[in-house]
Amino acid sequence: MSADPEWRTVRRVRTHEQVLIQIQERILNGQLRIGDRLPSERELVQVLGVSRNSVREALRVLEAMGIVDAHTGSGRDAGSTVAGRSTDALSNLLRLHMALAQFRLGDLVDVRIELERLAVRQASAEADPAELTQLRSLTEAMTRPGLDHERFHELDSEFHIRLARASHNALAADLMQALRDAVKNEMLAAFARVHDWDAAVASLTAEHLAILTAVEAGQGDKAETLVARHIRGFYDSVGGESPSSD
Repeated sequence: MSADPEWRTVRRVRTHEQVLIQIQERILNGQLRIGDRLPSERELVQVLGVSRNSVREALRVLEAMGIVDAHTGSGRDAGSTVAGRSTDALSNLLRLHMALAQFRLGDLVDVRIELERLAVRQASAEADPAELTQLRSLTEAMTRPGLDHERFHELDSEFHIRLARASHNALAADLMQALRDAVKNEMLAAFARVHDWDAAVASLTAEHLAILTAVEAGQGDKAETLVARHIRGFYDSVGGESPSSD
């Protein structure tokens, strides 16, 4: 006779979590979309058979996650709507997950390289003139003298995020933004380890320009090689854990 399957502890689900689950299910099955208004607190209390405190707690959690926007007061603008800030929610969750999981730097860099390769390869075929002009403006802004760590990080992040958006792959762009938001502190710490900051800015900007030039020329293979070398070289130069090579 085979052994009985292992008994598992039944998890108690708090009331506000049940409200969360119902709202999330409606988002997942397409009943709620960006911009849709949720029922009022009073309506949710009635249809779900829960307390107003439970509804409010669930809505506070969803707002903190960036899934809903809550508008206080009365009138047509009051209440909660499904937010259009999906990348904010993804960034927050990824930042927390990375802090708790403590991934190896090499794993992080390898994933970023593959994402960047995808972005530049598709951008080489899909980017429109306006997107390329915006990217070139960012590289020009990087040449301004006296950029501090924070400002250069803003420009650097914007360059890579806009490059991903120029691929016209919406998921890749959202993942890129979430990843860059999640590693902001690590990037600033890496910048602080640079001995000659002005030389580093000049070198990184030149690499950005070379990547962009390849994308503008439709040279996807070259752009992939350049962006991989750019990322791997930066982490090696600041003494980070060396990611695996191809």
